Amino acid sequence: MKEIMISSLVLVVILAGCSSPVPPPSDGKVIADENFLAVWDAAMEVLREYRFTIDRADKREGIITTFPVVSRHWFEFWRSDTTTARDTLEASLQTIYRRATVRIRRIAPDSPYYSASVRVSVSRSDRLNPQVTCTSEAYDLFLSPEEVPRVESLTGLSRPIHTEGEVEIGRDKNLERVMQDRINRLAAKKLTVLKG
Repeated sequence: MKEIMISSLVLVVILAGCSSPVPPPSDGKVIADENFLAVWDAAMEVLREYRFTIDRADKREGIITTFPVVSRHWFEFWRSDTTTARDTLEASLQTIYRRATVRIRRIAPDSPYYSASVRVSVSRSDRLNPQVTCTSEAYDLFLSPEEVPRVESLTGLSRPIHTEGEVEIGRDKNLERVMQDRINRLAAKKLTVLKG
């Protein structure tokens, strides 16, 4: 009797382990498409190549956003986030940030293929650098209490200064085009390898 109970218990445990898993509920969106995943993986790879740090990666919406990254200076030859000499010079003279947004969408509503579109926002820091023009200002900079604002260099300005965060200065269309082409070519290459 005891042996029959143990045998039936072992059989129940074995059969319970062989049951198929219950699929998760679906809201109508299917993201396990190899075409979509090829473009997604290519976008993530290209963003890493350009040294962007991922902020949000939402496969259901097909969107990847990055944190702002300080743009390349003239001596950083290993980076490629500035496409023109003017952009590199500007980033070397002041703090310039670039932030990328990649959207992955179908080429056409009934098409099985996807394409990436890239938007690169450019902004600059609006934090003021302390101006030290004499010895007393140097002493003030290092020895004065933090509650005392240093506004001597701001008295002649005609408009108020915002000293919090960034000022949007536009888009980098050259970098957008280069990154978008790179993502779409890399995705096509990945799909060729998968299907071939």
